[in-house]
Amino acid sequence: MRRLLRCAAVLAAGLGFGLAFAAPAGAAAPQPVAPSELSKATNAAHSSSAVNLLAKIPGPAGKAAASIGSDSHAVYALNPAFVRDASAPVATFWYAATAASKGGQALTVFTAPDSSGVWQPVNVASGNTEARMATAAGGALLFTEPQIGAWYALSAGQIRPLNPSAVKSIGTKPIGVTAYQKLVSQRYSDKLPGSTYNESGMAGGYDTTAAVKAPRSHSEYLVPVVAASGVLVLGLLLVVRRKMTYSD
Repeated sequence: MRRLLRCAAVLAAGLGFGLAFAAPAGAAAPQPVAPSELSKATNAAHSSSAVNLLAKIPGPAGKAAASIGSDSHAVYALNPAFVRDASAPVATFWYAATAASKGGQALTVFTAPDSSGVWQPVNVASGNTEARMATAAGGALLFTEPQIGAWYALSAGQIRPLNPSAVKSIGTKPIGVTAYQKLVSQRYSDKLPGSTYNESGMAGGYDTTAAVKAPRSHSEYLVPVVAASGVLVLGLLLVVRRKMTYSD
């Protein structure tokens, strides 16, 4: 499992939509993705490009008709800047997730804006973790600490664990943002981009020379996407996600 903090925040800047989703300076939480943007994400999940991705799923499910949900959930990831500075937003936008199914198999379509701000499907993954975690979050901002497969809900300056990995990380009860920042600072401050650990080849938190292990649960990478340059950046990050085993 990947232990090192990857550059999730760089993604937003690289795609050219960081300003649209950025939080005000000094805020503990990022500004939620606007409903109008999530509507665009849902439309992208229903696009012919998404249907084509779903058609590439291997096995018996690949020949079945796909059903795609009508709601998309914004997924955020732990912000490297927050590891360094408690005044930075806790998390940064990563992708939008739309539940789908095919041949009885639960799937999730990932979408994100390209460099021009147009939402595009960028990946299809097995399982419905994002939908389940969004339900558990109950309307709070949903973010993940992907290095350990932990999912959290953020609201009113409190971080609540949503899955066993998060409970293992912070305990069974919500903790304050300050306490969480101290925790992730201890966990990742010596592994951020530019660190000796990072420069020695442990890019993104995993040894680039190590063999890729097959995932045992949700987020198995199914369909690599090569598209516009901005989308490709996200696609590459999602390839990294295949190297991780979640414990939901």
